[in-house]
Amino acid sequence: MTRIGLVRHGQTDYNLRGLFQGSSDMPLNDTGREQAHHALDHVPAIAWDAVVTSPLRRAEETGRIIAADHGLDFAGTDPRLVEIDWGVAEGQPVAEMEERYPGRSFPGREELQDVADRAAAAIDDLADNRPGQDVLVVAHGTLIRLLLSGVTGQHLPSIPKGTLSQIEAEDDTWTVAMVAGEEVDLPSREVPRVRTPRFDLESHHLAPHDLTAGRD
Repeated sequence: MTRIGLVRHGQTDYNLRGLFQGSSDMPLNDTGREQAHHALDHVPAIAWDAVVTSPLRRAEETGRIIAADHGLDFAGTDPRLVEIDWGVAEGQPVAEMEERYPGRSFPGREELQDVADRAAAAIDDLADNRPGQDVLVVAHGTLIRLLLSGVTGQHLPSIPKGTLSQIEAEDDTWTVAMVAGEEVDLPSREVPRVRTPRFDLESHHLAPHDLTAGRD
């Protein structure tokens, strides 16, 4: 079994100001760095083998802080872990853009299914390349929610910053074992390695407004 820990990065000034962040490359602020230092404080201790992150600064910095604090190997970044691109809403006030574009139908927004598929492919490769290991992945709120929802077929709540979720992969079966620091008992999902797309969000009736409740 390969265990994948999914950590949402710490706070940025865009988060603080209520702006859509998505693929914009913003650094952590002081609160975000503090959240990174405490990301593993209240979860069971695991001897993580490595840390992999999104290449966006807020995620990579969170991952490097965690690696340094816990003596872990920082194993680099994966571009497939970047957050959803919100299109014209990037850097704009959430309330204003949601009023202007009902259902978050922002021009240029990346398709939710595409985000879920590339995230799943990245995690799938980690499970294949690091069998039997425990790997921390630091990424983003919407991407993590899409990934967890794809595995369970259920709408999941917003993922708080600096919290840990866990997926366990064994053969072709993935199980979500923890969401935002809370152990859960959710349905497992068989994920054949050759199937594309990895997750069919529409077949689970997961509404776009449910899956994009965060703004990361």
